Amino acid sequence: MRPAIPFALLAFAATAANAATTTRSGVSGPTATTPAAPLLDRVFASGVDSVRGTPVTVYTDRAAFLAAIAPGYAEHDFSEIEPGTAQPITYTDGSDAWHYTIFTGVFATHPLYNGPGFISTDRVDDPVSVATSIFDPPFSAIGANVWPSDFSLQPTSGQVVVTVLMQDGTVGATETVDSNGPDDFRGFVANAPIAGIFVDAPEIDPPVPGESQDRWATLDNLVIGSAAP
Repeated sequence: MRPAIPFALLAFAATAANAATTTRSGVSGPTATTPAAPLLDRVFASGVDSVRGTPVTVYTDRAAFLAAIAPGYAEHDFSEIEPGTAQPITYTDGSDAWHYTIFTGVFATHPLYNGPGFISTDRVDDPVSVATSIFDPPFSAIGANVWPSDFSLQPTSGQVVVTVLMQDGTVGATETVDSNGPDDFRGFVANAPIAGIFVDAPEIDPPVPGESQDRWATLDNLVIGSAAP
């Protein structure tokens, strides 16, 4: 029997499904490919909703984060990524052969929409999600550069919210980044397996006259690994 889906994530998905559907591609219908069921089983591990049972250390400095994780971590700069729409992207790398997928969310209806060498989304309300498969080696450290971008994929003002989901279904950390651009970094190191992260960019509020409220989640320079012993 599949475990229950955490209520907080169901609410998040329902909100996204009913919100305005501004897209970079101009496509309004469902076009995203949903990752395979084993991935979803890990993301929705136990149904425990938003309980912080696992200590997670948050790093704002990339060098300090790398010093806190074991050698052999996986690092991806997405230099091979072409601009435009893309279905879920899967990688296997690092000393433990971590297998992880980057996609727009379990209930998302649109694909990724990437810039030259970085990851973003087509639909303005979709998050950038990174998660592992249920059968693959778990990781306990993850970090990346995160920032909001505008319709034209350019960095812009606003916030980014990063949510870390643990394998037991609890939320390990929720970090709000008042972004200054692509150099903003957040890293997370836990003493238990991490299932994945969701990176969201809420619209700016209050709006700025003459400026769009829309913000797209954007991610680059992903690092996945294990906490240092």
